[in-house]
Amino acid sequence: MTQAQHSGAWIFVSHSHRDLEKVRHIRNELERRGHNPLLFFLKCLEDDDARLPELIREEIKVREWFILCDSPHAKTSAWVQQEVELIKGMEGKAFETIDLSKDLETELHKLVRLSKRATVFLAYARQDRDTAERIRRALERHDYSVWLDAAIPPSGDWAAVVRSAIDDAVKRGFVLILLSYDYLTSDWCKCEVEYACQRAGQSQRSNVIPVLVTPFATPTLPLQLQAIQWFDLTSGPFDDRMEELISAMKTREME
Repeated sequence: MTQAQHSGAWIFVSHSHRDLEKVRHIRNELERRGHNPLLFFLKCLEDDDARLPELIREEIKVREWFILCDSPHAKTSAWVQQEVELIKGMEGKAFETIDLSKDLETELHKLVRLSKRATVFLAYARQDRDTAERIRRALERHDYSVWLDAAIPPSGDWAAVVRSAIDDAVKRGFVLILLSYDYLTSDWCKCEVEYACQRAGQSQRSNVIPVLVTPFATPTLPLQLQAIQWFDLTSGPFDDRMEELISAMKTREME
């Protein structure tokens, strides 16, 4: 894994237009973390008795990540409550509720929590680039922020850049280590695994997920990975297994 290029997660922010000033701080924090907040303000919704437009209903159905802004205004807004009810009632949606009546600084940890759950870093052998790209596309269809490595200039300090990227990955979200014969027989990739597990430590070990991308009999998994729950992407159709992996990631406890 090297310095990464990525596209941010799309995060739907449910809020009352009367809280727009506070909601802007939430939007700015999400953007600072590289994500794409979605805020809708429609003139027809100024009336708190307005029904939720079908366009927003459809948008909610196709989104995965949500921030629900709670406040006295939100509680008395019929259309905000419709949004919240719809989001909470749909299977597979990930959300955090921000209490706008509290100091926002005390609520920001919830943004961090959602941001980490919606962010994925891919570590892989060069020979598995096509597979990594396929996984990236599948994750982005679920609105994940996916970090993929980029080339390092010949004069660059490769080891330092990789260590820095891994440090960032463990702090920011999930690290998917794409296991193949090529990955596990690469001395460089072995060092990458060792460093990732070292940096994750016991408290953040759940942030690292080994993912088997090609079947092989040998070599065995490195000791650092044997104690970590891993996922076999080769045991069924790719699309079905990716859906299962994504479902597992959404419900997996992580630091």
